[in-house]
Amino acid sequence: MRISLSLLASLLVVFTAGEGCKNSDTEPCTFAHQVTVDSQCYAGDGLKFTAGDYGDKPLSFEWSIYALKDSSTISGWTPKDEKIRMIASNSFVVPDSLVTNYQRLIVTVGSNCGGLLKYSAHYGFIKKKATTSNCTIWVSQIQ
Repeated sequence: MRISLSLLASLLVVFTAGEGCKNSDTEPCTFAHQVTVDSQCYAGDGLKFTAGDYGDKPLSFEWSIYALKDSSTISGWTPKDEKIRMIASNSFVVPDSLVTNYQRLIVTVGSNCGGLLKYSAHYGFIKKKATTSNCTIWVSQIQ
């Protein structure tokens, strides 16, 4: 009887430890559920975008930036527009040459989850003058 109680107690400890591993607080690696832009007054040294809410530690991020001359949603892609693609961390700084010469940036980011890229939605950002100062800011086109 003593052996079976010891065996039962051991199995209970192993089962409880195994359940603790299953109930981890980390979420599986997934696409970025949000992309934000540095909303400070633009100083001319590149524009920083940050991916967020992507779960457990992707290996890297593949950023795609579409720089559009037209800030409206009517024109879409034209031959005057630019596209860059870069592998980086969860933040990426768009070069000043694109930020100063274009009115609208469309951003999407792919999370590298063990070799599988999981892409975010496309986020639109437009350049405008701040209401409280005479500086240029970038804001989400949804606002």
